[in-house]
Amino acid sequence: MAVKKEFANFVKPMPVKDPPKGLYADPCLWMEAKDLEGFNAHFSFRFINQPAGPFHPLEGAIIHPFDELMVFETAGNTKNILEFGAEISVELGEEREEYTFKQPTAVLIPKGTPHGSFKVKKLKKPIVHYSIGLGPAYSASPAKWAAAPSRGTKYSKYIKKMITAVTPPPPDAEGRLAPSVIGKDGIMRPAKFGVGPGNGDEIVWLYGPDLEGFNINFTWGLYSQCGKWHRGGESHYHPEAEILAFVGLDPDKLDYLGAELELGMGKDLERHVFNKPTVVVCPGGFPHLPLITRWVDKPYGFFVACLSGEHASPWVETKE
Repeated sequence: MAVKKEFANFVKPMPVKDPPKGLYADPCLWMEAKDLEGFNAHFSFRFINQPAGPFHPLEGAIIHPFDELMVFETAGNTKNILEFGAEISVELGEEREEYTFKQPTAVLIPKGTPHGSFKVKKLKKPIVHYSIGLGPAYSASPAKWAAAPSRGTKYSKYIKKMITAVTPPPPDAEGRLAPSVIGKDGIMRPAKFGVGPGNGDEIVWLYGPDLEGFNINFTWGLYSQCGKWHRGGESHYHPEAEILAFVGLDPDKLDYLGAELELGMGKDLERHVFNKPTVVVCPGGFPHLPLITRWVDKPYGFFVACLSGEHASPWVETKE
């Protein structure tokens, strides 16, 4: 008989479901605070497989009562996280300023800012798209804006390259990734530099000061190796709540992860094993780790969303 685990409610398979009406044309991975033990945000994850019509929203312009991040990333080259091969546009603000990007990008949408549809103009191969809304549930209202798109730079600061800035200081040996793992190209390579063999092949990490004051830091990483992710201690915690999202990179199988991982939860390091797309909720102050990749059939993706502009990760003292 299976033993009931104390923290099983924090380890959640990601459901494939229809998004809110008028947002996307196809099902995606979608979870809100009610699915995440009250974590005060919601997120979606999907692939863009081909140049298509508009999305988020499917038509018109909308506003949200929360800050939102729209992230567009590579879907699988673990040796080049900057590979993109797409061209995407979006219109922001009442002025309908149009912005087009051709590299991995996070589009920040402050609460109350009108925005129109995202449009995929060119696409050489599938890419990842995920969103993070800094509110417990998705909601949107129709917005009014200019009759036609315009040129301008008012909202240009909200178009962010997906590369790691060196300030604020990235994690160090006291529970953070060392600055030495960041290349001159703004890419973290923790597995290569000895942080832990199971850690990311390539990662980007954006912090609040890089995000116009949004109360979040988040990552995107590509992973392909087995082993423990961290050295320096058995478990750590963060002052603020975070989610750990493990996703597959097969654009035709949203419910496929391609790897199996083991994660310790709580002060007694209660072990949880999963091999499907999974999100782990870590309340503020909650010990978690060690994290170990047990096997990998295909490279997989991983992103963190932590509800703070910074990312403190003190190690938990363990008794001998």
